[in-house]
Amino acid sequence: MKVVILCGGQGVRLNNSLSFIPKGMAKIGHRPLLWHIMKIFSQYGFTEFVLALGQNGQMIRDYFLHYDENVNDLTFTLGDPKAVFNSRHQEEKWKITFVETGEQSGTGARLFRCQKYLDTDDFLLAYSDCLSDIDISKLVDFHNKQGKLATVSGVMPPFRYGEFTMEGNVPVDYQDISRLKSPNGWVNGGFMVLKPQIFQYLTPYNECVIEKEVFKNLVKDKNIAVFEHPGFWQCLDNDREYQYLNQLAEKNSEFWLQKND
Repeated sequence: MKVVILCGGQGVRLNNSLSFIPKGMAKIGHRPLLWHIMKIFSQYGFTEFVLALGQNGQMIRDYFLHYDENVNDLTFTLGDPKAVFNSRHQEEKWKITFVETGEQSGTGARLFRCQKYLDTDDFLLAYSDCLSDIDISKLVDFHNKQGKLATVSGVMPPFRYGEFTMEGNVPVDYQDISRLKSPNGWVNGGFMVLKPQIFQYLTPYNECVIEKEVFKNLVKDKNIAVFEHPGFWQCLDNDREYQYLNQLAEKNSEFWLQKND
């Protein structure tokens, strides 16, 4: 099963140094956010990726095209173009297809333009700015049992306001990012499974957006299911969330990379 990742757009709501790169290239720990998302899927055996590139997509290309040289130990002799690799990284089986899907395209148009690289099987779809400890195998199993064209992960994102822990009327702890869950129901968590018939709902026009008319039409046709995931989930939309994810990485608390067998 292939994995399509939508990599369009910039980190325009992040600080100035990050606003000039694709959001998926923002570093979490020592690796880009996009790498972490791909690692989530590879933990469950899904290692064939189709990256739908948008603005500044060449940065994503360059990162992976030079991945071996930048990650492995190697010996290089000046004047000799051949390098000798002395180690092997865990991602060497990843197969990546880069697809230019336009700088201003909506998510539906980006997916539509990846169609020729997808076969007749179901496939996974994700955004390039969300991390989660979601069990991808359970997501796929749920999708197979439901028999719908689309299965979307449903999450309950944390509030973005500071949270006091209270004992009576006295605060005893404070977290700058609340871990309380939104009371407004499940929202799209960005990890999806789709049947190839989903392309009947899409168009190549830039205005085609999955999260608008496509989802609405799928709901109308009763062709979509929601896989509820109450566990860890965090998107990257602003500096506070960027700092929070990096704090988790520094503490080796990367919940999204701690698969429970």
